[in-house]
Amino acid sequence: MSKTSRYEWRDQQAALHERMKGFLQNPGNEQLEAVVAEMRAYANAAKTGQIDIPQTWTAYS
Repeated sequence: MSKTSRYEWRDQQAALHERMKGFLQNPGNEQLEAVVAEMRAYANAAKTGQIDIPQTWTAYS
């Protein structure tokens, strides 16, 4: 996995995480729709090969 691919994947993960955080802080239909749209975008990007998902990674949080 190239460095660029890894950054793209990380950015996609961060966007999804932020949407989920927003929904958990303020649950509502608008936030739920945003989370679902973000999840669909992530799944579509993975399915079409626009992003590479690493098989292993290390989290430092």
